[in-house]
Amino acid sequence: MAGETGFWSRVSEEVRSVSDRTRASARRAVQIGVLRVDLVSLRRDRSRALSNLGARALALWDAGTAHAMESDAEALRLRAWIASIDEIVRVKRAELERLRAEPGAANEQDETTAGVEP
Repeated sequence: MAGETGFWSRVSEEVRSVSDRTRASARRAVQIGVLRVDLVSLRRDRSRALSNLGARALALWDAGTAHAMESDAEALRLRAWIASIDEIVRVKRAELERLRAEPGAANEQDETTAGVEP
């Protein structure tokens, strides 16, 4: 009887251990997924801001005031927005790399990097 108790205790502990690892792995996978979606959205926002900045530069050029680009409020706002997006992307990429470098993340890395630029 005492042998059975030890056996079931070990089985219970192993199940608990597997459950904890699975939960941690799932949490990490969700965090990585959220970061990947954020990065895609930020790349889209950056592309839109660059397009708007180019349109503003063309409008100034067409008006014969291309030299005013450095003092144009809209151009300055767009440049600041692009710089802030670049900083947010840098922070999110660092967080993504940190999550990928965690122990146990090696098996998930192939799945989480599919189709996403670093």
